[in-house]
Amino acid sequence: MKIKAVIIEDELNARKALENMLAIYSPDVEVVGTAESVKEGVKLLKTAAPDLVFLDVQLTDGTGFDLLNKLSNRKFKLVFTTAHDQYALKAIKLSALDYLLKPLKPKEIRQAVNKVRAALEDEEQLSLQIDTCVHNFNNIDQEKKLILNTSDRIFVVEVKNLIHCEASDNYTDIYILGDKKITTSKTLKTFEELLSAYGFFRIHQSHLINMRYVESVEKKGNGMVLLSTGERLPVSLRKKQLFIQALNAIT
Repeated sequence: MKIKAVIIEDELNARKALENMLAIYSPDVEVVGTAESVKEGVKLLKTAAPDLVFLDVQLTDGTGFDLLNKLSNRKFKLVFTTAHDQYALKAIKLSALDYLLKPLKPKEIRQAVNKVRAALEDEEQLSLQIDTCVHNFNNIDQEKKLILNTSDRIFVVEVKNLIHCEASDNYTDIYILGDKKITTSKTLKTFEELLSAYGFFRIHQSHLINMRYVESVEKKGNGMVLLSTGERLPVSLRKKQLFIQALNAIT
């Protein structure tokens, strides 16, 4: 089955490079149109009805997020392209969307397209991911949202409501306000990388906590952390001093 794609990118060379690499390495992807601006991109998306959109973060007349804000119908798979825009990358990662860093590489393009093939049938998930990404980018000072995938459902949760994450073999248990637990197939290290910028600290090989819920820390031995929700979690000896310093920095 052919995958209809459009490329929205303000650099001509980058557009041509991506189009050429798709033709060589992913021949089942048919590029049905290209654009270089928000205005052109909105018009193209309304007429082309693509399955897949490669969207640059920075365009000639705005950002890729400006473009998404102008669309009422976002029923397409989205892969961002960007040159290390850290704020945009944080929004993209929290929403579990794919992205390609410039300069583009054939192997990474193939991997992104392979994910697209597996996800195209789930329109609800695609819409939730894009909506979450737009929310996270548009609301600089407001609470962020995180996409969590399980074997049978997709959840959108507010980061402030995540209490702690616990490693469970190759899975991670996410504990959320309201006595809710979600188990995902991502590793604890993945969540550490995603959430460290939002007040989370890995106190132990098996535990990543939201520091806003810390009530007290025992001084003796390695110490235990008491959370305001009642959980008591261990702190590894090598993490304790850094953890105390991090707590002091936010109080």
